Amino acid sequence: MVYICKGVCDSLKGEKIPNGSKYGYGQKRCTLCGIFMTVSGFRCPCCSVLLRTKSRGRK
Repeated sequence: MVYICKGVCDSLKGEKIPNGSKYGYGQKRCTLCGIFMTVSGFRCPCCSVLLRTKSRGRK
């Protein structure tokens, strides 16, 4: 299955978080679209890719 960004995610873009972890505020990142969004599901509503819920560089 090929994943393609359809541009729907632009309306779901999350607000800016000042000096904080976006994941801590409940935002999730789509690796294909490259944006943080606030959605309740585990998949991107735009391209159906699994959303990242944890930081890659966590310690």
